[in-house]
Amino acid sequence: MSACTRCSSALEHGDLRCAICALPVPFESASPTSAYAKVLRCRECGAAVAFSAEHQAPACAFCASTMEIEQPVDPLEVARVRVPFSVDRIDAEASLRGWLGTRGWFAPTELREGAVLESIHPLYWAGWLVDARARVAWTADSDQGARRSAWAPHAGELALTFDAIVVPASRGLRRDECHLLLPYYTIETALPIDAATVTDLDAPVESFDAQRSAARDVVQGAIERAAKTRVEPHVPGRRFRNIHVACLVESQTTERIALPAWVLAYRYRGKLYRAIVHGQRREVVFGSSPLDVKKIAMLAGAILAVLAVIAIIVVLH
Repeated sequence: MSACTRCSSALEHGDLRCAICALPVPFESASPTSAYAKVLRCRECGAAVAFSAEHQAPACAFCASTMEIEQPVDPLEVARVRVPFSVDRIDAEASLRGWLGTRGWFAPTELREGAVLESIHPLYWAGWLVDARARVAWTADSDQGARRSAWAPHAGELALTFDAIVVPASRGLRRDECHLLLPYYTIETALPIDAATVTDLDAPVESFDAQRSAARDVVQGAIERAAKTRVEPHVPGRRFRNIHVACLVESQTTERIALPAWVLAYRYRGKLYRAIVHGQRREVVFGSSPLDVKKIAMLAGAILAVLAVIAIIVVLH
């Protein structure tokens, strides 16, 4: 890996400018060295996984739709490290059944027993693992120093280090789904992508559609969101609001990481639904589930009846 000639920040293959100071990279350094590869592209959700002749499965591991072979114009970027699975297939299915039984009063009563599991797939979705150092200027309102007004303005500057910020780069999972999974990963257990463990699963690894240079705005936004939380203890007073930050990144390294999850499809009364089980924490489950139309109609009827009674009482009085 080469370095920027002006600020000495690390440069990745394919970077056209330095991620820190935006200095153009010499053509020789920017020329990609990764091999071209064929990928399987999902026609529905747009997810990409590396094509393997040994695993000729045309179904998308994210949404089960048909995939097509695509030849990228640029070299394909792949994860270099992965967080291993600790939830196996049996636990993932049991987690789904338990989750279906907690859908609440509006869910069909027999949902847990009546749902038919259509498919269950382990997969590794793509993310950037970012370490950075930045100067952070902040402003905020707090009750410290407020006199006639309830709030007084404050400002400051900090030098902060950000370790292991994970920025979703998946197209197979929605961004909100990725953020529901992220807090529960043990990033410290990450291994080289080809390192074998006793809990290994034959799971496809999602490929990166964009290089780090193309995702700079996404990474910068993640650093700023983390900075907002980090400056809160430095705002004086007991109450504060309107925190704003401006981050000047002084150094940044980015690693591509693959994160484990189970994607399950189940069918209830002829309709297909999807759920996701965390690859390391079996209690983290979310997805779509059916509603009982009869129960909703009963509740709506009861509310209308109560409103009608209230209206009659008001008229009579």
